[in-house]
Amino acid sequence: MIPSSMSRSLPRLHFESAEDEHQFDRDSQAPRLRHFMLSGWVSLLTYNGFLVVDWLVNPDVFAMGAALRLAIFTSFGLATLLLATVFRKVFLALPSAVTETSVMATGLLAALSIAVVLTSPAMGHGPWSVFYHGGFVPVIMYGTVVQRLRFNMAAGFTASILVIHWVCMALAYRDATAPVVPMLLFVSSMAVYTLIINYRLEYEERQRFLRQQRARMLRQQLDRSRIELEKAAGSDPLTGAANRRAFDEAMQTSWAQATAHQSALSVLLVDVDHFKAYNDFYGHPAGDQCLRHVAQALQGLINAEGGLVARWGGEEFAVVLPAHTLPRALDVANRARLAVQAANLRHERSSTCASVTVSIGVASTIPAQGEAWADLLAQADAALYEAKRAGRNRASAAGPRQPVTPA
Repeated sequence: MIPSSMSRSLPRLHFESAEDEHQFDRDSQAPRLRHFMLSGWVSLLTYNGFLVVDWLVNPDVFAMGAALRLAIFTSFGLATLLLATVFRKVFLALPSAVTETSVMATGLLAALSIAVVLTSPAMGHGPWSVFYHGGFVPVIMYGTVVQRLRFNMAAGFTASILVIHWVCMALAYRDATAPVVPMLLFVSSMAVYTLIINYRLEYEERQRFLRQQRARMLRQQLDRSRIELEKAAGSDPLTGAANRRAFDEAMQTSWAQATAHQSALSVLLVDVDHFKAYNDFYGHPAGDQCLRHVAQALQGLINAEGGLVARWGGEEFAVVLPAHTLPRALDVANRARLAVQAANLRHERSSTCASVTVSIGVASTIPAQGEAWADLLAQADAALYEAKRAGRNRASAAGPRQPVTPA
């Protein structure tokens, strides 16, 4: 499923799919916490650096400003940052709204600290005092641009600080003196501009998330397609068994491993008895269905043995059985033969049985350097011929005496 697009409503950044929104929130939790902490340390130092402004604007409020900045705000900020560092996993497990609210609270506390100084009788109305209101701008930028609160939170945060600013202005200046209006416009316009930046930052972050999600899903689809293509390239389209190419590759790999570890390797050659007669009597579609039934019966057993079933050609199948000695491979062959017969696929033109049966040739060896696996297949082919010569519907093992297991 391709991730949804975002809501087209401008004030509300949100994915149309709740699942995508949850995934976005979960994926961004760790990097956002890391960003909050890093920018939090920087902001703490910057905020306390404004003590210089306190001294320059009005030395009478320096002591109060220092107490508010260092004793209250810095203590709260340090406690929050240290808790987030020590209990990082706990913070990551919390809903993102909790972290956002904590950041918002630190900003509001900074704004209230400025408000206390501004409304203090010691502040006075000196020529520089109005510029102290400009201290709200860095606080607004802290939430909207530096910490990058989500837009809805940033809007509420900014609106709260503007209200604090306007109240402070109203309390400090009863009449609209010349510097008041420009300062109101300055702080308010900066609030609007930073909100626009905040909106754009979140919009681009969400767009990146969508692109990453789509790229990830496309990679998954490509991987699935590649696997399906590889499977199709190694499969017989009629029966679903492996094809000759896949069998050759499996045989080469198994032969190399058996040679290296000096372990047994067995092959089976399976032939559907009287298949031409079946095809002529029931028709080619029924013949195709017959081959599919035989392949399914063989695969159900051989796959459990760790082997591979491949269509060898026509009505013949080849099986490779790694780590199977001759007795064990012969036992598997007989169980496979019985599984095909148990399918009870009617065969009225068979002189062997009233249902479809198979004959199987079995060969096994412990490969030695210089030997070729084609020789093992030749032995299995000879054993198959012996099984058919002995009456079909049986398994025959290659060897000097070629033991034949009757039906």
